[in-house]
Amino acid sequence: MTRTRAFVTALVFFLLSVSSGLLATEWHVAPWPRGNNSNPGTEELPFATIQHGIDASSDGDTVIVAKGTYYENIHFNGKNIVLTSTDPLNPTVVARTVIDGDKARSVVTFSGTETEACVLSGLTIRNGKILGGGGGICGGTDPHYTHATIQSNTITGNSALSGGGLCGCDGTIRNNTIIGNSAQYNGGGLCGCNGTIQNNTITGNSADWGGGLYHCDGIIQNNTMTSNSAGQNCGGLAFCDGAIQNNTITSNSAQGDGGGLYWCHARIQNNMIVGNSAQGDGGGLWQCDVTVQNNTITGNSAGGNGGGLCNCAWAIRNCIIWGNTSPSGPQLYGWNIPTYSCIQDWAEGGEGNIASNPRFVDRDGPDNDPQTFADNDYRLSASSPCIDAGMNEDWMWTATDLDGNPRVFYGGLSLTVDMGAYEYGSFPFRIVAVEKTAFGEPRLAWTSRPGDEYVVWSCADLTSGDWTEEQAVVSAGDSTSWTDPSPGGSRKFYRVEQL
Repeated sequence: MTRTRAFVTALVFFLLSVSSGLLATEWHVAPWPRGNNSNPGTEELPFATIQHGIDASSDGDTVIVAKGTYYENIHFNGKNIVLTSTDPLNPTVVARTVIDGDKARSVVTFSGTETEACVLSGLTIRNGKILGGGGGICGGTDPHYTHATIQSNTITGNSALSGGGLCGCDGTIRNNTIIGNSAQYNGGGLCGCNGTIQNNTITGNSADWGGGLYHCDGIIQNNTMTSNSAGQNCGGLAFCDGAIQNNTITSNSAQGDGGGLYWCHARIQNNMIVGNSAQGDGGGLWQCDVTVQNNTITGNSAGGNGGGLCNCAWAIRNCIIWGNTSPSGPQLYGWNIPTYSCIQDWAEGGEGNIASNPRFVDRDGPDNDPQTFADNDYRLSASSPCIDAGMNEDWMWTATDLDGNPRVFYGGLSLTVDMGAYEYGSFPFRIVAVEKTAFGEPRLAWTSRPGDEYVVWSCADLTSGDWTEEQAVVSAGDSTSWTDPSPGGSRKFYRVEQL
């Protein structure tokens, strides 16, 4: 029996939560007529507006919002509170718990002094508009930007000069859907957000520069960034100088240069960069003078130079660069010699490089159309020459591929890394969320296959190496989750094994 492991070393501080919760207050909000601001704000007699709940709260309190549409523009005023829907992990509840800014100004505004203890979770934030930064969420004003945790929200239909969806948010931004926002200048989805940006879907946003993200310098990982567009340069990410890793960056477009990434000067690693387009140069990447490693860069196009990469004159290694198009330098234009990469029509030498077809599992997708990038499978087939053909480095032994499985994996005959974003033989199985429920219980969610079974393990102290089997879990389909009913202790580590 073969087991596939996905590891999470997430700290969950239950003792701190419990001790502070003894003094905290829950405030409740519900639409009129059930809600009324003359009420005491209990579950039985809730307030009618979210702002009234915030104003009544103190640091450490929780404001719970019932389903409904609230036409408000709210301000946290520096309070470290939790503002949440009744079930932030339920997409239906999130979709039906709406704050509508009515195009008056930003829907949500922070003072900039909030810490990570401040949480905005499980709400739909829409219809904000501001002649400044952050139509959906404004994180403060220079030099004070919030460190609030923004998670499990849908942020849609907002507009601003910069940061149509979010601007100036330096805390963790995770598990959100950021869709259909626009900025006149920079960052249709996000602008100037320098915290960790992870596990978000960022799609259909637009701006003059940086349709998806602009000038976000924290770690950007495990996101899906697709169908964002720029009127000038960079459809996907522009001027993002934090590590960009384990993302799917597809079908973004720019009228100028850089369909996928533009002038990003930090490590670009383990990404799928597929089907992006630029009318100018650099369909996939433009002017990214950083280490570009273990990426699959395919199906990108440019009207000028470099369908795959243009003017990325730094280290390029362990990549697959295939099927890109442009009038000049369809795969690479203006480069240093890559190493250990699979490059179409390559004849320029370089250690470990090959020019053989990478033999993806299904480049043409179920409809036999290589342009339907979302449906295609760019994992490696059993006959791929990219298996065991890369170069191992120290960082790989504790890293994962794009599916969240070990980066160094027995794919062929040895523990040698494969080229591209995926290791051959590793099922697409990864943990995508570690969150607390509204009742403070930890919840894990992972990608899964119908019919498979999993085992959840926990450990209170990694130095002891003593793992306890928590529960066997049957797949719930494409995604499976498990909630720990009795976390206990001050912290707990989890891992999931596929049977």
